Amino acid sequence: MPGVEKVKVNRAREEAEVDCADEVQLAQLQEAVKDKGYQLSLYERAARKSFLNPNNEHLVEIGAIFLLMVGLYLLFKQLNFIPNIGVTDTMSYGFIFVIGLVAAVSTCLAVAGGLLLAIAEKYNKKYPHLQGWQKFKPHLSFNVGRIVSYTILGGLVGLLGSTLAITPKVTGIITIAASVVMIIMGIQLLHIFPWLNGIQIKMPKFIAHRLYENTSAPSTSRSFLFGGATFFLPCGFTQALQLYVLGTGSFTVGALTMLAFSLGTLPSLAGIGAISSFSTGGLKRYVTTFSAILIVILGVYNIPSGLTLAGAAVVDTENSIAAEVQAEAQIVNLQVQGLDYYPSAFTVKQGLPVRWNIDGRQARGCARVISVPALRIIQRLSPADITTIEFTPTAAGKIQFSCSMGMAGPGQFTVVP
Repeated sequence: MPGVEKVKVNRAREEAEVDCADEVQLAQLQEAVKDKGYQLSLYERAARKSFLNPNNEHLVEIGAIFLLMVGLYLLFKQLNFIPNIGVTDTMSYGFIFVIGLVAAVSTCLAVAGGLLLAIAEKYNKKYPHLQGWQKFKPHLSFNVGRIVSYTILGGLVGLLGSTLAITPKVTGIITIAASVVMIIMGIQLLHIFPWLNGIQIKMPKFIAHRLYENTSAPSTSRSFLFGGATFFLPCGFTQALQLYVLGTGSFTVGALTMLAFSLGTLPSLAGIGAISSFSTGGLKRYVTTFSAILIVILGVYNIPSGLTLAGAAVVDTENSIAAEVQAEAQIVNLQVQGLDYYPSAFTVKQGLPVRWNIDGRQARGCARVISVPALRIIQRLSPADITTIEFTPTAAGKIQFSCSMGMAGPGQFTVVP
């Protein structure tokens, strides 16, 4: 604006310092930012928010919604809501689509759905003046990015094989980082710790200003990129299919497989977006609170999985089973039931080959894929037979294993001299 020399904005404190000529009036400043969804008032007249008022009805609302969500979780768990389907070598693209439908309401929701809600809610808060369809754009962009990424990268995985594989340790670090971001964003949306607003992920100002000068509409490119990045985030169904296409050696099969899967996840993720975007009034407030609590819960839920994948989890080895030696090989037998390992700890000898027989016929979710980061082993378990993995421990110490998402297990081999 003419007469304005310098502006310094602190988003966390919701304050702006404006150096300007005397003739510049507050009404002019208010009008300049009105179409961007902001309102200005003089600092000394601004109402200051209280910090965690125990009588605040919002806290009661948060507690009630949290208890409702816990109740629904326990109910679905008791009813065994998620069907037991798995990846097989004879499945059709239609069946892969069904796997996507199931994945989007189970373990994959913990990462993809949580990130989607977090991004969209922050977008809505940043642009409060947007209408329903405009608020739905980041959801749409997220899902388009997810479908494009899954199709292209699925084809490349099928063509190039394991060269695109990310190690479980890196996956674990990514999971922990994403979980922490989700927790912070969720708490920010709940408005219970105002000081957390100072923690923001943002690009340098000189880049942000340059981008802003070249566009007059809110950008959804960030949600598109986040959607594409979910290909690399841990989901048992996703990683089982990635392992499946690794063995096909075909770009076309890999691309079509991951395309069918991503389309299967679309109805659930798009439904979440529609509810959060088109709700209004009291319903909108409840949906926002519900989404924020869900983001926090999913973030907390994912951290132990990340620690397991990163090799930082603690395993109870008190009842470790010693391997049975037969014909110059050590035999260990593992049974996977749901997301649990029986037994979960084994003792083996250094330098002697190990034949590891895994019964994964009753495995569920991510437990259908077993991961041993120290040995660079990621193996999809057979849904109809015993899966055998052979390796030779070369050094004394501990070797952890878990499912590909870190939700099943962890288990451990203790290697003795």
